[in-house]
Amino acid sequence: MLVAFCGGHQPAYGYVCDPQGLPACGKDRLLAGTMAQEKILIVDDEVVVAEDIRRLLRSLGYTVVGVVSSGSDAVHQAGAHRPDLILMDVKLKGPIDGIDAARTIHAQYGIPVIYLTAFSDEDTLERARRTLPLAYLIKPFVSSDLRAALELALFRHRVSRIAEQRGRWLDAVVHSMGDAVVTVDPLGRVTLLNPAAEELTGWSQADALGKAIQDVMVILDPMERTPIPHPALHTLATQHPSQSKARSVLLVDRRGEARLMCDRTTVIQDERGEASGVVLVFRPAV
Repeated sequence: MLVAFCGGHQPAYGYVCDPQGLPACGKDRLLAGTMAQEKILIVDDEVVVAEDIRRLLRSLGYTVVGVVSSGSDAVHQAGAHRPDLILMDVKLKGPIDGIDAARTIHAQYGIPVIYLTAFSDEDTLERARRTLPLAYLIKPFVSSDLRAALELALFRHRVSRIAEQRGRWLDAVVHSMGDAVVTVDPLGRVTLLNPAAEELTGWSQADALGKAIQDVMVILDPMERTPIPHPALHTLATQHPSQSKARSVLLVDRRGEARLMCDRTTVIQDERGEASGVVLVFRPAV
């Protein structure tokens, strides 16, 4: 942290200065714009530094929910206030340092952390990396460094939360469907069976995960009752985006019973257009 003498001969305690020596609480307030009121907890046992950070955050439009100096207080305040982000000094006095506090907070509350540290040795960084921080700031740093780290970290956290919410929503939809849904990876190994698929195949998801799809369900021609290329493996081999029309197949379950089903397959493509898996949907033929 750069605590500077901002003009005159007296130290301007509580100011974090930008590279030009201008107090952050003046210049950066103009740069704050329409910054959302995210809540931030500051954890630093250097009183002057912590106060500088608090003033800067307020000037940028953030809400500071607390300033604490120990790891145990950090855990307590994180639970009490549930901030959007924590600025955590790595080296704290007492039995719980910043890394241990961040690990506990992440496990209990899932709150992201930016580490503040003057210690950049490999052992410390490796311990810190294992707690999955959103960013590091090496002391001393200037206000523009802090601002950029905050904006990037909060953006990444928002994106991550949106992805998690969509994932939970999609998982709920898939598991509530009456149709049997099965997904496989690019090697044709089962990655998901929803409850309807468990009932249809006779396999639990726990038992089927990682198994070859042709070992979990055998597909037969409904007229000849002979094996045909498995639709999942055929889709992976041809890289065809989807099977436009449902077709009738005989599906043989774990018990050896055959059921007449309609199946539809869709390939899942990654950002490069390559197959990352296949979704199969089965429903009784009518």
